[in-house]
Amino acid sequence: MSANISSFDLNANLGSLEIGTMLGTFLFGIETLQTFNYYKRFPKDSNLLKGAVGFVWLLELGQTISTLHAVYLQTIIFYGQPTHVLSPPLSEEIPILFSGLIYTIVQTFFANRVRVLSGQWYTMALACVLGLFRFVGDVWIGALLLKYVHVTVLLEWRWLVTTSLSLDLSTDILITASLCFCLWNMRSCESKRTRSMLDTLILWAIESTILTSAGSVVQIILFMTRTDLVWAGVFVIQSKLFSNAMLASLNGRQKLRECTTANVSDIHFGSTHSSRKADAVVISFGDARSLCSLDVERK
Repeated sequence: MSANISSFDLNANLGSLEIGTMLGTFLFGIETLQTFNYYKRFPKDSNLLKGAVGFVWLLELGQTISTLHAVYLQTIIFYGQPTHVLSPPLSEEIPILFSGLIYTIVQTFFANRVRVLSGQWYTMALACVLGLFRFVGDVWIGALLLKYVHVTVLLEWRWLVTTSLSLDLSTDILITASLCFCLWNMRSCESKRTRSMLDTLILWAIESTILTSAGSVVQIILFMTRTDLVWAGVFVIQSKLFSNAMLASLNGRQKLRECTTANVSDIHFGSTHSSRKADAVVISFGDARSLCSLDVERK
């Protein structure tokens, strides 16, 4: 294959994976701390939400262990055998499936927020469909690597990899744009405190999307313009960006709580009917006992 020309370029092929693994391990440490803080600060959240957070952490743990094992094999066990760089071990293929599950869970979490804010299922349904296609693409990619045991096979399936990455990017943009639109519409209220809270949530949504979307864009560019594995370094850390964005959003409720006298958990609309806009903002997340109203009136 044409990619064999670069198969012994360890700097481009193995170096990027090592750098990505180190950064990914660092981000996993941050995620572990965020997970600990989440369970400590929000014990009244729904069991479903707490289960999702724990499951994402376990997936990240599995991905981190797998990538570390893959790097160990390629740099120690197969030292002096650079051809093994392009023939990845099973522990380098498993993270693809772990990442696909993480993307699906995190994007569903944010899509559900859009559903609650808008009172409509359209955006969440579309995001879930796109996420399902993305996950199918990840499974397909993993199956190709498992069958051919050579990473250069992906060069023959560029359309599959780029489509999968594009679906991820499209879903991110769809969810964030919808979320910001819903929050912006609520700024017509008269309460300055509530407007400030909504502005903070909009800023958080944009910041987290910039990071995750940038990862997808960089991977697409590197994969389409190069024949080495530089893009793999970005792939290793991208799922960590997703999971940290989810936890930052959940733990950020502590900051909102400190800015109000209410027991803030999250923002929901008092109305979930698709035919009319909400006329009150309710602070809650998954626990009906902690509901409280900010009495936001619409103009």
